[in-house]
Amino acid sequence: MPFLRKLLTFLWLLVPAVIAVPAFGILPLQPPEEAFHLYQQHFKLADELMGNYNFEESIKECEAALQYHPGDYLVHAIMCLDYYEIAEKMDVHKQHAQKVKIYEKMAKIAEEGIKNAPDHGECYFFRGLAHARLSTTNGVIYSLFMAKGIEEDWLKAYRTRSDYVTPNGENLQASTAIALGSYYRLCPSFFLTQLLFGISGNLDKSVDYCRQAYDMDPRIEVTKEYGVSLITRGLDRHNEEDIEQGKVLLAKVKTLPLRLHTDPVDIEHSQLLLNNIQLCPNYSRDQQQEISEKAFVKNQNSVKK
Repeated sequence: MPFLRKLLTFLWLLVPAVIAVPAFGILPLQPPEEAFHLYQQHFKLADELMGNYNFEESIKECEAALQYHPGDYLVHAIMCLDYYEIAEKMDVHKQHAQKVKIYEKMAKIAEEGIKNAPDHGECYFFRGLAHARLSTTNGVIYSLFMAKGIEEDWLKAYRTRSDYVTPNGENLQASTAIALGSYYRLCPSFFLTQLLFGISGNLDKSVDYCRQAYDMDPRIEVTKEYGVSLITRGLDRHNEEDIEQGKVLLAKVKTLPLRLHTDPVDIEHSQLLLNNIQLCPNYSRDQQQEISEKAFVKNQNSVKK
């Protein structure tokens, strides 16, 4: 019997990820009882710690969970989110090198998750997010070379779907849709960028993905981005209906319940955008920016130049 138990443990650890937490609606594998129990303990604690913004401790619990189930793509996804949040708090000027290293590590963790579960969207989303943040951290030229890969990762994530919802209620499938909506709004639509880099903006796609995200999860960030996308298309095509619908969404943001720690920033930015809708086309919420009207407007003016 000890031999059989050891063999079962070995075979279980070889199997690529299947979510082993019944709360996510997928039947778990049946590993040896003790190992499975320890795995579940570490997984659940990692998830809770991440939800409480204790990202360093969450990473430790993820690493412990992977000792029992190295192929669990969802643990890799939680680790990616932990590292992302840690990097977002770092100053891009004073801690540039550290930020870059963390985003690179995040991309590698996501790639491991993809390798183990190529038919699940979570880690495609996080690899795209890691590369997107490397782009914003390293500058415009780097961004152009990375943009096509980011788009492909987010499209793959959306098509393969993400079932995970964070403890704070963030639906990753909606996050993928809103990322695509922002991408198609901000991406240049010039002929040369399409020819040289294979990328092109598309305001109809932007509005469509934002609408889908809103239908799935009308949280503060999603509502704001949907409003910005509608206003941007309205300004581009002189369509008052789009502009008015976008304004309604931006005004609605402050009435929504707080769920994420970035919500206060999005509420403030929504009001700034509502006061001056001309800022919408180039708008991007980036925690590397100082959150103030002066810094925000300065950033938009520099983009226009």
